[in-house]
Parts: sequence; structure tokens; C-alpha cells
Amino acid sequence: MTFEPEDLLATAHQLVDLAKNRGVTLRILGHLAVRTHVQENRELIDALERKPTHDIDFLGYSSETSKANRFFIDELGYKPDPMVAYSQEFGLKRLIYHHDNGLMVEIFQDDLVMSHTIHFKKRLELDSPTISLVDLVLSKLQIHEINEKDIQDIIVLLIEHDLGSGDKELIDVDYMVKRFSDDWGFYYTATTNLKKVLHFAKQYEVLNGGQRLAVEDRIGAILEAIEHAPKSIKWKLRAKVGTRKKWYQDVREVWD
Repeated sequence: MTFEPEDLLATAHQLVDLAKNRGVTLRILGHLAVRTHVQENRELIDALERKPTHDIDFLGYSSETSKANRFFIDELGYKPDPMVAYSQEFGLKRLIYHHDNGLMVEIFQDDLVMSHTIHFKKRLELDSPTISLVDLVLSKLQIHEINEKDIQDIIVLLIEHDLGSGDKELIDVDYMVKRFSDDWGFYYTATTNLKKVLHFAKQYEVLNGGQRLAVEDRIGAILEAIEHAPKSIKWKLRAKVGTRKKWYQDVREVWD
């Protein structure tokens, strides 16, 4: 069973609010977070034909696991996924719940461990009901085998939001640059993906000239800031090895 994105979005926002009253920190991740941050260009998301889905992704804290279980299982009637306990034996922190109506809720805890790892210690307080805007962009850029739907999400975020800091509706490039300047693997994946986003933005006929220019200008500014930023010794040593050695984590190997 699938749900329309707007219905899932309303449910996600409701869960964040209800969980807060139970002492559970939840921040929306993924496409639903994109929809939350995109208001002026919401029709563009639909024009890009984003498909409905059946799951809601959150980030949370592992210290609140017991409270989360009481909230979702005891109070809301969700059923825990039996594979979660198995993955936790290997140090992977996430919770998955299934509802009888077909809805699945997944909570990544403390870190988003995918192609690259993004740490969220003390970062979930930066925004609500979603993760911070820059973390949302990073969560898309870290995907080694990025697909078109994630490219579309990045495009609408770049059209809607300017670069800067000190405002939760600006993409904090300084933080992004800092993150890449110490991790060559993440840097390589992200800059490769930014160039892919630029390529797709030039192809989409649904974008008008102003929207396409905004994407081009902002990606150009991000890439320039990344390339000109000082790099750590660790980054420089890893850069010498380059792609001769695997620079990303295989998501299937991590979670399966």
C-alpha cells in the first residue's frame, strides 16, 4: 500500500509533536523533510513527478529508545521489525515499526550510516520538525549511487534556499565545507553528485530560466567554497590514493 506524500507529511509532523510530549526526539528525514522546507516551489515537486511511498524516515537519539518503543508500540499500536535487534548486535542503531495500515516508520539513531556517515549528536536541536537544512542536503549528497529522485530533491532545495548561515532556512555552506575538508571520500562523492545535479538541472524542461540559474549559481558557489577550503592532513593523504581504494560504504553491506 502506498500513501500520497502530503498525507505522509501530515502524519510525520503529527508524530514529531506527539513524540515530543513523550520525551522522544524525532526529526523528519528524506523527501518529507524536503517537502517541509519547500513552500514557494511546492508545485515543482509535483511537476517532477515524485512518486508516493509508504514510509516515514526520522532521525532520533539512541538514549531515547525505551521511550520510543513505549510510544510507537504500546501507545500507537505499531509492531517492531524483528530484523532490528539483529542489526543492533553489529552496532547499527535504528528502529523500525510497522502499522497494520501498511505504514512503516524508520528511525536512524545518532548517526545516518549510509554510503558515508553523518553524525547528529547535538544537531537535532538545530531545527524542527526536520533535520537542519544543511544536514538534509548532506544526507542526499552522501549517496554513492544517487538516483534521480534524490537529485530532484536537491534541485528543489537549491531553488528554494540561498546559501549562508545564521538562519535555519539558509544552507550552511561553512558547515558543509568543514565536513568535506576532513573526509576525502565524502568530498569526492558529494562533489561528483553536485555535478550530476547540475547536469540534470540543465535537462529538465519543467525548470524555468530563473530556477535553472539559481541551481547553477548555488552549485558553483558550493563547489568553489569546497575546493578553496583548507584540507586536513588526513584528507590530503587519502586524496593521493583516490579511487584506487573504495571510498564509500556499501549500504547493503551496512544494513542487510
